[in-house]
Amino acid sequence: MFDKTSPSEMIVHIGPQHPMQPGPYRLNVKLHGESVVDLDVEVGYIHKGIEKILESKTYLQGITIVDRMCYLAALSNEEVFCGCVERLAGIEPTPRSKYIRVIAEELSRMQSHLLGFGEFGHFIGYSSMFMFTIKDREDVLTLIEMLTGARITHSYLRFGGVRGDIPEGFEEKCDEVFKSVRKACDEYEGLLKSDTVFKERSVGVGVLTPEIAKEYGVAGPALRATGVPFDIRRNEPYLVYDELDFNVCTQKEGDIFARIKVRIDEIRESMYIIEQALDQLPKGPLFPEGTPYSKRTPVMRVPQGEVFFRVEDPRGEMGMYMVSDGSDKPHRVKVRGPVFPTMQALPPLIRGESIADVTAIAGSMDGCTSEVDR
Repeated sequence: MFDKTSPSEMIVHIGPQHPMQPGPYRLNVKLHGESVVDLDVEVGYIHKGIEKILESKTYLQGITIVDRMCYLAALSNEEVFCGCVERLAGIEPTPRSKYIRVIAEELSRMQSHLLGFGEFGHFIGYSSMFMFTIKDREDVLTLIEMLTGARITHSYLRFGGVRGDIPEGFEEKCDEVFKSVRKACDEYEGLLKSDTVFKERSVGVGVLTPEIAKEYGVAGPALRATGVPFDIRRNEPYLVYDELDFNVCTQKEGDIFARIKVRIDEIRESMYIIEQALDQLPKGPLFPEGTPYSKRTPVMRVPQGEVFFRVEDPRGEMGMYMVSDGSDKPHRVKVRGPVFPTMQALPPLIRGESIADVTAIAGSMDGCTSEVDR
């Protein structure tokens, strides 16, 4: 790209540390005037080596490690890790634990979307929107803290169950918070639809086509905003999602506005899912009876085998491949996160756009560089 720069073109580096950059990665942008001719994406600035760390830890210790891949999706990361171990070891979580996991993971989806939406507003200079969504996110984090004991990194799931039961007063607190969040979502949507500046910055800008999304493996809200109704909770149900009623939220335009709209709609659907799960929550134990698996399994040996399991992360398809050699530690772990394909889709998405819209487009994809650089 750099070797073919003409005298009328220039290279601009955005990142890795930039006041309008959503995470430590760098966009190398080739410009002709103010139009983007080409660009590439550089990642790896905070590489953590989590896959190799997991191979040196016991299975129980691994739960705290996967929380750190992306703190906005800690519970989804725990679900995919514990799901792999459960399939290798032949463990079936109890019905009550499955419902509690759904509740926890949908709360996590809500807080992630609220932060992503608010950060996007900050990227385009709409800083007051960030303050509004952070307030609502704090209320959701309070619910997560009531359930898991932690606001960000939870270590809540266990093989075959969860660490603790639904606390007293949790359902009443959900009713209170959800009433506030539903009102806020209606206000956000009305404000964005009526705000001329926001619409000029988002409608028809950064259009992702279904063909490009599929070619690069983009999933989650960015894919569903192109009209593709792919959601692992619906297409390959896990836990008890096949027993719950919910809509797969889609839009057809594929632009920034559509991506924001999908996330607001998914917040509403997550609340609906949680309410159903609380209503249908069965009685019973948190762990299978008569098995060695429970809250504390520090030296658990898993039978030899290999497995691939995937879940619907707030940002799309989170998959994990795990190989067991029969010891108390995984022999091989490979993560297929949702954000790396999303980042690879930025060049075709941004080419031809104005330099002024680069951060808005990148921010609307709601990437998590921590997960990319795992």
